[in-house]
Amino acid sequence: MKVKCISNKSDSLSTKAGYPINYQCESLIIGATFNVYSIGHWDNYMFYLLKVDHQDPDLNLDPVWFPYEWFEVIDQKIPNSWYFNFIGEPNREQISTILGYKEIAFNFDHHVGLMEREKFHLDLFYKMKAEIDN
Repeated sequence: MKVKCISNKSDSLSTKAGYPINYQCESLIIGATFNVYSIGHWDNYMFYLLKVDHQDPDLNLDPVWFPYEWFEVIDQKIPNSWYFNFIGEPNREQISTILGYKEIAFNFDHHVGLMEREKFHLDLFYKMKAEIDN
């Protein structure tokens, strides 16, 4: 699945996205395309897990969940290796549904490890990323 960035400002988001007013994500370049590595829902709001590559090293991010409203889908095909998991009732503190590679769909510790930038989990993400990108 591929998406194209159409915005990077919080004024284009619904309040459910949880971003502050007047926020701009400088790592996202309008018009840039990205492979999607997972899709998750928090509080009935959808996010895409993306890896942003930026020429400025300070803006070159490890995988991050971005609000879907900043993107348009340009390729709807999802990898055959993806899994779906319903984790629980929607609430703001936890992810409720997730679609993605096996480890992110079924191992909540992997999800948390990515967000906390733990080396083991980042290494696993980059392994899955290489498989999805090919």
